[in-house]
Amino acid sequence: MQVNSVFQTTTATPINKGGNNLPPSKTEKAVEPQKTTPLRDLAQTIDPTNMSRNEARAMANALMKSGDADLSSVFFSHSVVLIPTGNGTFRNPTESDPIMNEKFNMFDAIRGNIEFNKSKGLSNENNLSALSFLEKFEIMGGSPKIDTHA
Repeated sequence: MQVNSVFQTTTATPINKGGNNLPPSKTEKAVEPQKTTPLRDLAQTIDPTNMSRNEARAMANALMKSGDADLSSVFFSHSVVLIPTGNGTFRNPTESDPIMNEKFNMFDAIRGNIEFNKSKGLSNENNLSALSFLEKFEIMGGSPKIDTHA
């Protein structure tokens, strides 16, 4: 019986890798920039303690577009006023009417609604939700944008 011995040697070749371990198909696609929401954009420009009726309406519109009609209605109600025309009738204001740019504290306005509803035995569910949202909205306005693509 004959035994043959075969030796194989394999040379290890080091591979120099760069910083990106993704396959080429994943790195060729450009990453779209992160989009901000209309509410975040508004939070950067609106101070809830010193806002106008136009800003309240802008918040209401953004909330409505995001699908939150109940919350939107609370903010919209603070943007609705009637202006006397002088002959016993009233008209809806335009964005440029001075009353639409008068500043007020939305926190105080919502707290006033809560107190009024309590005194009349009415539900405060939407007002309490709006107050909670407004606190978060104020924080959102003061916090930096977080880039999830970084």
